[in-house]
Parts: sequence; structure tokens; C-alpha cells
Amino acid sequence: MSLCPPSSDGDAMQLRIELTIASRTAFSIGAGGSMMTIADKSIIRDGWGRPIIPGSQLKGRLRWSVEQVLRGLGQDIPGPFDGPNREEMNTLVKQLFGTPKLRSPLFFADLPGVIGDPAQMDALRTERIQQQSLIRPSVTINRAHRTAADKLLMFQETALETTRFHSPRAITGQITDVSHAALLWMAAHLSTRWGGTKSRGLGWATVEARVFLDQQERSATQLRADLQALVQQLGGHA
Repeated sequence: MSLCPPSSDGDAMQLRIELTIASRTAFSIGAGGSMMTIADKSIIRDGWGRPIIPGSQLKGRLRWSVEQVLRGLGQDIPGPFDGPNREEMNTLVKQLFGTPKLRSPLFFADLPGVIGDPAQMDALRTERIQQQSLIRPSVTINRAHRTAADKLLMFQETALETTRFHSPRAITGQITDVSHAALLWMAAHLSTRWGGTKSRGLGWATVEARVFLDQQERSATQLRADLQALVQQLGGHA
């Protein structure tokens, strides 16, 4: 049986999480086409031409991390193929991320990437776009023979390893318990690999997260205490 913590005060709180994802290795968040470059696989960009981490990937990565943590605490977290009754379970995952039939109370924004200070990202000019990516040769590996597959050489575009992906409103919405904010904060710090081709060393990053509840920043000390209270309530060990 899944345990879902009650609200600490019964009132909804406005949540805002500011995220900065600083890449340690090149990022490959593919757009699935050439996008008018010589690359066979380009990276996703926004309307300004900046490489981005899409909000859909941000939501997916954090959901995966939250699920792993809750399973480690003995919670019954249904998988996507666990039958028609999986959506009836009122889990923390459902409350935070929703289901195909229930919209999430949170919005996950795209994170644009820049080289240098994220505060200056809106000043990015078109002539600097190509300076933010690198086109590298890549091959498909035949894992059975551990050799490069024939005729599968391609050119892959990646964001530079010095790129910082940032949004002051990466996650916004309403929550009913401070532990929900703490769980998202922890999930962000646990998510250290992003994009594709991670098995080849791409997509490693460090994450900085700032949490605001009703416009007041919650400190790391407070968030850790919130997590400890949640763990104890779920029957785990802090």
C-alpha cells in the first residue's frame, strides 16, 4: 500500500524552483534532423537559436529520480505497464507529475543554454549561435561484435561542455506540502546525466536548485529537514 503524506497545513503554496544545469561534458539533446547544418543529428534550439533542455525532459528526469527514491523507501510506485489500476493509486508521483488522465499541478519550463553568465542569455545574438555547438563525427557500435557498424558514420552536433542551462522559473505551480518541494529539490540534485549518448560520456552535469515557497526562499538546511521528516513518515531512515 502506498502512503501519501498529508498536507502540513491544508493550504496550497506557490512553488517556484530556479535551476541551473552546468554541463561537465558536451550535451547531445537531439532534434532528430539536420536543421540546416552539416550535422546528421542536430541539437534542439529555441526561437533565439539557443540550445535547450526541453521542459518535457526536465519533467521526465525528475520523475524518474523521485520514483527511484520512493521505491527505495518501500513505496509501491506503479510502472507504466502495471495494468489499468495503476492510475488509481494516490502516490506522491501522481500528485507531483500527474498521469495521462490527471494534469500535473506543476509546469516544467524549457531551460535555455548559454556560454558564461546565464543572466545575460537574453542578449544572445544570432551571430553567436554557432559558437555554442560543436559538430563531431560519430559511429554506431555493433554491441555484439564490439566494432563500428558498417556505413553508419554520421556527424552529430552537441552543445559545448561549458554550456549552462538556466531558468529562474524552471518549475512553477502549487503544492500542498513542503515535503513535495524538498523531494523535487533532491531529485534535481540526483539528476546528473541529461540528453542522449550518455553511454559515450556525454550529458554529465552539476545541478543547482533554489526553492521558493510563497516567494520566500527555503534554505538547504530547511529542505534537508523536510526530507528527513518525509523519510520518517514513510517509515524509512533519515
